[in-house]
Amino acid sequence: MAMNRARGYTLTEMMVTVAIVGILSMVAAPLLVQMTNFWRQTTARNIIQRDVRASLDVIDRFCRQAKAGTVIVDQAAGQPPFSRISFTSVQGQNVSFFQSGSKLFMQLGSTLTMLSSNVAFIAFTYPRSDDTSIISVAITTQASTYLGGTKALQLSIQKVRIMN
Repeated sequence: MAMNRARGYTLTEMMVTVAIVGILSMVAAPLLVQMTNFWRQTTARNIIQRDVRASLDVIDRFCRQAKAGTVIVDQAAGQPPFSRISFTSVQGQNVSFFQSGSKLFMQLGSTLTMLSSNVAFIAFTYPRSDDTSIISVAITTQASTYLGGTKALQLSIQKVRIMN
């Protein structure tokens, strides 16, 4: 006589399956959070690097064309010291770069252009007191990352030589 055996899962098999799924969930959740955080930090770093490099290229190009006697480094109202540079170019245009809040602007004549929206700090300084034809530009930028955090990056301190 053949025994009829009921088909299905035993309680032990179900408990082992639930335990395995629970262990996998405990491992996967923090790993997913770490991967998301890493991705957002990497994305923020890439964005601010691109912004700063593009901004420094524009600043460098225009500062090289400045008339040395017209360069003024000061600060805009409510901004950090040395956060604005103004000069007259060899073409006779009035040029100004300045920080306003977290934005970096370039004013060329009456045209105002935003170069970056991630600026935490910018400083225009003279690295040597005996040579006013060299200007140092330091930019610190930051962007939002994960869970309210920010990624800050001081990408560059660049020395620009005023050619005229």
